[in-house]
Amino acid sequence: MTHPHDKPPAFLTLVPVFDSGDFAEPEPWFWPGYFWLWNDRLDADTIRGQLQDMVERGARSVVMLPMPHAFRPDSTNNFLTPDYLTDGFFDFVRLAVEEAARLGMHWWLYDEGGWPSGQAAGKVLDGHPELAAQKLTREPVAADRPFTVPPDALALVVEEPRPRVFRPGTTWTPASQETNAFLYRLETGGLADLLNPAVARRFIELTHERYNEVLGQHFGQTIRFAFTDEPAVHGMRPPTSIPWTPGMEQSFREQVGRDLLAELPHLFQKPGAHLSRQAMQTRVEFYDVWTNRFAQAYFMPLRQWCRQHNLASGGHLGGEDETLGAVQHGFGHALRQLRTLDVPGVDVIWRQLFPGQARRHHFPKFASSAAHQNGTRYAFTESFAVFGNGLTPAQMKWLVDYQFVRGINLLVGACYPYGTREHHMTGERPHFGSCNPVWDHIVGFHAYAARLGCCLSMGEPAVSVALYYPVRDLWALGDAAKTASASHDELAAALTAAQCDFDLIDDDALTNAVIDNGRLAVGPMRYGAIVCAETQWMQPEARARLQAFAAAGGTVLCLKHAPGVAGEFSSDSKGFQVMRTPSELVGRIAPILSLLPSSDEIRATARIVRDGRIVFLFNEGDTPYAGTVANDYPHVYRLDPLTGTIEKAPDGEAVPVNLAPGASALFLFSCNPVDAPDPLRSTDDIIELDAGIRCVPRRRVMVGEHDFEVLELTEEAVPFDRGHTWHDWLGEDFSGEVEYRATFVIPASWEGAPLRLETGEIAYAATVLLDGKPVGRIAWPPWHLVLPPGSAGSHELVIRVANTLANELTSTRVTEQWSTKSGPGWPSPYHKRALEFERDTKAGGLAGPIRLRRMCT
Repeated sequence: MTHPHDKPPAFLTLVPVFDSGDFAEPEPWFWPGYFWLWNDRLDADTIRGQLQDMVERGARSVVMLPMPHAFRPDSTNNFLTPDYLTDGFFDFVRLAVEEAARLGMHWWLYDEGGWPSGQAAGKVLDGHPELAAQKLTREPVAADRPFTVPPDALALVVEEPRPRVFRPGTTWTPASQETNAFLYRLETGGLADLLNPAVARRFIELTHERYNEVLGQHFGQTIRFAFTDEPAVHGMRPPTSIPWTPGMEQSFREQVGRDLLAELPHLFQKPGAHLSRQAMQTRVEFYDVWTNRFAQAYFMPLRQWCRQHNLASGGHLGGEDETLGAVQHGFGHALRQLRTLDVPGVDVIWRQLFPGQARRHHFPKFASSAAHQNGTRYAFTESFAVFGNGLTPAQMKWLVDYQFVRGINLLVGACYPYGTREHHMTGERPHFGSCNPVWDHIVGFHAYAARLGCCLSMGEPAVSVALYYPVRDLWALGDAAKTASASHDELAAALTAAQCDFDLIDDDALTNAVIDNGRLAVGPMRYGAIVCAETQWMQPEARARLQAFAAAGGTVLCLKHAPGVAGEFSSDSKGFQVMRTPSELVGRIAPILSLLPSSDEIRATARIVRDGRIVFLFNEGDTPYAGTVANDYPHVYRLDPLTGTIEKAPDGEAVPVNLAPGASALFLFSCNPVDAPDPLRSTDDIIELDAGIRCVPRRRVMVGEHDFEVLELTEEAVPFDRGHTWHDWLGEDFSGEVEYRATFVIPASWEGAPLRLETGEIAYAATVLLDGKPVGRIAWPPWHLVLPPGSAGSHELVIRVANTLANELTSTRVTEQWSTKSGPGWPSPYHKRALEFERDTKAGGLAGPIRLRRMCT
């Protein structure tokens, strides 16, 4: 029964206008938050100090993730005290949230102790073994004598010449033609059974209700979003096992109309070309049953509880980063599960996305499509986990741009560890916080992500194309699954390269869609074109809806074949436009904007706001782009997410766009004027600084015997020609900070003019101080910063540069020191992978020339 208040909280409602004030200073939840790993003994001073540390560096959200000792005791060996879910633990939670509220932060309510969610760190199963996850296995039975089915078995199924089911206590006497017989048994253990609705009820009682008792007054204010992390069930593993739960037979009979036990031989056949059409049909039906049950038994109770308490349910799956993940991991249907969340998300770990990689999947669109079709404002990413302590701000920006141009607008980062002592130094990396030299210099990155996300949550998505998600073809587990996956990915890449922004759409959405003035209406979205890859198992009702949509004037474009519904491509192409190649198909779709010259490396997304449009462009390629974007608005403005400033862009039918590799641009196209200055223009007036720069080591971060140590340095200065790179000067193992100091004179003729600091490449982030006051950060190309106008006379410029912790962690000294350590947690299970990544970014320094350029308006 639906609760009368089971509706999304008001703060999820779309905002129709562009607000320059919100862009300049976004609300706290837009500012990135980090997983705050409570892995050690808690104390009030440390909690307050670390929250203050986060907010001072622009991490104005926080996701406290409890790490009790019961979570992976051998591989992570956490020291959390007081223990998870005890009264003492909640005393510290209350203190932390009250401090976060005082600091104006936003707190995500993480629902587990460790991960995956749904377990309450094992407490769901304490005293309730009947709630353990189940899987169905089988073993052969010889056909040479009568066999009585034991009481602890589910059934015996004799497969030939036709399936016959024998229940426990019955006896099978083989006939001569009966050769294949299997005994099916249930195995239980491990995690809780998220297909069983009793598990969600107990999980909520143990976790959510306790948090409500302690923090309820903060719900909807400091705490707005809940976070469920990688919930999963035992997936399909033919020919070894399949997922099971009490009532599975009944659910299958109610939804499909057949006896599930008689279908078990089909479900246990090994995938491959030999599969019969009936076997694939049964697999599709069984997947449909258990993935629907997963949504109803786990995700929907969480959403209902959250909404009743003025929270938005949020979370992500695990393994959704590739299309075939639907049959390789325990979620089964990404869109079905994510659509049950008010704030759907994706997980970016292990460098699934990274600059320079050839693999570029569209999976952030799982979350953004679900949010668009739900009519809610936010979709998030959890990023950076296990990327290693060599992760640079420029790489972080690239990852944000990659995902935000695909519809994401909130960022949760990993990780900010409460404690790093002992083996936690090797823990899930990167570490953000005082042990990371870059930490003091990424305020600008946090501001960039916050303002970009805020802009890309304004208005409504300018998406009129939907790409069909062929999940039923994947479920069939035949050769068609690989064909459907590959052609789907190929179409997604082709649409993206042509600046044809799109949502993903599935059979659930299609069968519930309505046709509205020649458009397909899915929630608030209105699609004028539906694109289908090579599909053989579309739901019949979904196919019929597409044909009706085409008859009403909509466009349905198909690659190579019209979609089939029963394991073959359809010969009935009425209403469908069939194209031979992705490029031919995409050529029939209007992009969301027009670039001249065209480019297949520029990614684009847009939001429709009242009297205008917000456009975000990202150069995902390896070559610079110089061209124009077509414009039919009277006013154009460039928005700078780094600084929060707005400046006029050239009006006219063609707006200039210049994007270096990895660069991005944010525009407001408007019917109405906005109070904004003209852009600054460069002059040829330059002050060269290289010859006068002195380089002074300031801090070094090192691995101590028991924890990281930050050393304040007092070494003598060296000239820039010696100190611009650190390898030969400070050693290849140096991780820390160096100050580059110069004194310069502003001529009287320059007084009052803004100056642009121009540097060469920075490894990897810098804070700039003018006369002792911080004036900005530089952390990615172009290596420029506009300084405030100064008075005539002498001034001091300091460029404080930090590299990453990678140099220290990959050093021979640390490798040998840690090799002598042993015991639980030494090293963490992520150490080896992170170490491989950290070897990629062992640098430090500031390249020249360093100069000041006079700017003018």
